[in-house]
Amino acid sequence: MFRLLQLNATDPQTLQQELQQQLPEPVNLLIATGNVASLQALGGLERPQQFAANWIACSSCIGAASSFGVDTATDRRLTLLALTDPAGSYGVASVRQISGQISQQAADTVLAAMAMAKRSGELPGLIWCMQAPGFEEQIISGIQQVVGDQVPILGGSAADDDVSGQWCQYDGTTLGSDLLVIAVLYPTVPVSSYFSSGYSSGKFSGVVTAVSDRNIMQIDGEPALQVYNRWLLGAGLAPLQPGVVMSQSTFHPIGRQLSARDVPFSLLSLPTNVGDDGSIRLLAELQVGDEISLMHGSKEQLVRRAAHVVQVAANNLRLRHDTAPAAALIVYCAGCMLAVRDEIHQVQQSLTSSLPGLPYLVAFTYGEQGCFADGFNRHGNLMISAVLFGHTK
Repeated sequence: MFRLLQLNATDPQTLQQELQQQLPEPVNLLIATGNVASLQALGGLERPQQFAANWIACSSCIGAASSFGVDTATDRRLTLLALTDPAGSYGVASVRQISGQISQQAADTVLAAMAMAKRSGELPGLIWCMQAPGFEEQIISGIQQVVGDQVPILGGSAADDDVSGQWCQYDGTTLGSDLLVIAVLYPTVPVSSYFSSGYSSGKFSGVVTAVSDRNIMQIDGEPALQVYNRWLLGAGLAPLQPGVVMSQSTFHPIGRQLSARDVPFSLLSLPTNVGDDGSIRLLAELQVGDEISLMHGSKEQLVRRAAHVVQVAANNLRLRHDTAPAAALIVYCAGCMLAVRDEIHQVQQSLTSSLPGLPYLVAFTYGEQGCFADGFNRHGNLMISAVLFGHTK
């Protein structure tokens, strides 16, 4: 039912030939990722529907990881997880994102995907989305207008190698840089997921008191940068200066503090820029009244965390469905991957040990979506998610 493919995507003609060799019969769903160059080869495919009734793909920072190994920056490989499930139902739909209309577009797109699956009016078992970075909270809100908060929404925001906006998405027909692509899955096998970060909260915390879009303007009534830098200094770290700060803040992001059944957890937001006005630009939205903390991470935590997330999802699969994993989809933040680039093979090896002999696919993204233990779907940064598919019962 699940098969992992790794194909040469140096050009559309080569990719076409390899797909014809590897997929002589169409599958129900293809989920694909690789670096920008490998994704661009998808745009030149002839009759992609001969290989899969449904496609969903996005570019991954530098490349992908999988049970085959880890891509390097010079690789032009496309890695695909193929699902063959004739008794299940799958549908994919897409739209070009238009600012100011995102929530309604997301609602319309998930309805179109459900119609493609011929399951209109029925809640899917899982929604997998891939999109351009920037409007993820609005996308989740729009999807939930249709399905409520009972369906796990997972996926990631497309990435490139240098945050230059070269990322791309693919829906089986169109390749674009601003697409929202949504897949609805009604599989015949059990599914389990887990969404988490590899960071710890410290003693420095406050309340957001003013925001503008994805900019924190004030914390506890003071300029946001002033408070954040005070936290950094208190932790023995160097303060930030106006400008691009993504690399400096990767191990010390802002965490929104939440809880489920009195168990605390954190949703991370990565500072990317600091303004001359003392504002902090994030890759995720915060709201006035959110309780936030200075978070702490390390290479050791980030190397270990992916396998931990998979193991929790596998335990849930066994407890709830009495089955073992058969395949996995994993999203690992690109910022985390770059921070542990020299150790990324250790991450891949730990996943292989947790999923022995099983196909799995890892995308390195500029934003992650998932369902927390409290049952709510959210968008965050520096996060890790895993979707595990069980065996047919």
